[in-house]
Amino acid sequence: MSITSAPFGVTRSGRPVTAYTLTNSHGCKAVVLSFGGTVQSLIVPDRDGHPTDVVLGYDSVEKYETSSCFYGAFVGRYANRICGSRFPLDGREVRLTPNMRQDHLHGNFSFEVYDAAVEGNSLVLRRTSPDGEDGYPGAVTLTITYTLTEQDGLVMDYQATTDRPTVINLTNHSYFNLSGHASGTALDTVLQLNASRITEIDGKGIPTGVIRDLSPEDPFNFTVSKPIARDIEADDPQLRFGGGYDHNFILDLPSLETPVATAVSPRSGILMDVYTTQPAVQFYSANAIQHDQAGHGKEGTAYPRRGGFCLETQHYPDSPNHPDFPSTELRPGEVYRQVTEYRFSISD
Repeated sequence: MSITSAPFGVTRSGRPVTAYTLTNSHGCKAVVLSFGGTVQSLIVPDRDGHPTDVVLGYDSVEKYETSSCFYGAFVGRYANRICGSRFPLDGREVRLTPNMRQDHLHGNFSFEVYDAAVEGNSLVLRRTSPDGEDGYPGAVTLTITYTLTEQDGLVMDYQATTDRPTVINLTNHSYFNLSGHASGTALDTVLQLNASRITEIDGKGIPTGVIRDLSPEDPFNFTVSKPIARDIEADDPQLRFGGGYDHNFILDLPSLETPVATAVSPRSGILMDVYTTQPAVQFYSANAIQHDQAGHGKEGTAYPRRGGFCLETQHYPDSPNHPDFPSTELRPGEVYRQVTEYRFSISD
C-alpha cells in the first residue's frame, strides 16, 4: 500500500489543491482530491486485467468548481434535499441557504479545500465547518478517512462533532460506470439492492413522508438482480418525478459484513459490492448529467444521460422535517460516525 501526492491546480480563490493517489499491491488506484474530498479516479482491473477507471469526473479543479453534478464529491452538511430550506430544531426554525430553487440540496462541503495528512495506510481530510455555514447551527469538526484495502475496497469513514445542536448527513457522490467512465451509458449494469422499501417523492424530489413497500413486480424492486434499464421507463409516477431512478432506498439490514448492494458490468466483468452502516442509499441513474454546466469530463468525454449511477449511502432526505424518519440530529458531546466501503472484484 502506498500513497503519493501531486499538485492538481489552484481554486479561484487561490488555494492550491493536491491529488493523493492510493495504490494497493494489486495495482488498484484511488485518486482523492483535497478539494471537496473528491474521488477523482478509481482504477480497477477488468476481467482481462485491463486497468479501468470506473468513476466519472474531471481533469481540472476549475471544472469541479463549476460542476452541477457533484462528481465524486464528499457531500454535506446535509446530503440530499431539505424542503423549503428550513426545519425545526429545539423549538425554533432553522433557515438554510436555498440552492435548488427554494429548497436546499447537499450544502457546500463539496466545494471546500480540506487539510490533508497521510496517516499510516490512510488519507485523512479535516475541516471545521463554521457555525452558520449555509445557515446550519454549530461549528462542526469533520474527519474523513479514505483507505484502499488489499481486498480492493475503498473505505470511507466519516466522523463529526459539534459545539451546538445541529443536523448532519454525509455521503460520497461518486458516479460509477463499471464498464469505464468513457464507455457510454451504464444502463446495462446489473444491480441488486437489499432494500424492500423506498421513500416516495414529490415532483421536486422531496420525500412526501410515504414509505412504499416494494412488491415483486414493482419497477423499484431490485431485491433480485436486474439491469438498470429493465424498468426505468415504466409507467410509474415516481419514475416520472425522478426522470428515472433518483430515490432513497431503505436498506433492510445495513452491514459492513454483508453487501447492501451489488452492481456488475456485463461488458467489463467488474463487480462492485457496497457495505455501509447507513440506513439507506440514494440510487440515482444519472438522469440529468448531460446538462452539466461544467461541460465535458475526463479525457474530454461528453458524459451521456445515464452515463453512470450513484449509490449514495445516507440517512433519509428531509429527515429534520419528518419526525418519523431516523433522526439526523447531532448534539454536543456526541460523535457522528458512518462507514461505507465500495469493494471491487470480477464476476463469475
